[in-house]
Amino acid sequence: MAPSFYETLVERNKKYAETHNPAPTIAEQMALGRVFETTLVITCVDFRLNPDQFLQTKPEDQFLISRNPAGRVGPALQEIMLFDVFLGLKRVIVIHHTDCGGSQFKDADIREAHKSRLPDHSEIDHMVFGAFDEVEQSVRDDLHLLKTSPYVPKRISDQSLGFVYDIKTGLLTPVE
Repeated sequence: MAPSFYETLVERNKKYAETHNPAPTIAEQMALGRVFETTLVITCVDFRLNPDQFLQTKPEDQFLISRNPAGRVGPALQEIMLFDVFLGLKRVIVIHHTDCGGSQFKDADIREAHKSRLPDHSEIDHMVFGAFDEVEQSVRDDLHLLKTSPYVPKRISDQSLGFVYDIKTGLLTPVE
């Protein structure tokens, strides 16, 4: 009998743990006087994207990766607030990508599907799922949200950047 999904994950983890190099704890880093100047990357949950890979990140880069459907800034605002206070957030990088599912659906369609199943839940009428029509504009919209949100300090929003990642070429294109 083939191993279950759960068993496969546990076995993969055991294999990884054989060569794992433990990272220092936050307390250990603070005791050594480590100054956190982190960069938050907000991108899509799409399994075809591996931001650590296409950005070639290293631990000393202090990149934090936040993923949500369509890689939208709105759902990540609380993370920005937390990391600003706790981990010295310096900038936010917004990365959306070509062929994103967020351009394949409409928020209204998702709301309607859930309202048919949960008709007594009127809060669904106000839910936003991150749909967009044009990928570059979605990045511009999210950069605008960063710059106008009262929750994002100007010193962070002024350092923030936006890109479109092309899933075919692997290249990032800056978005102003």
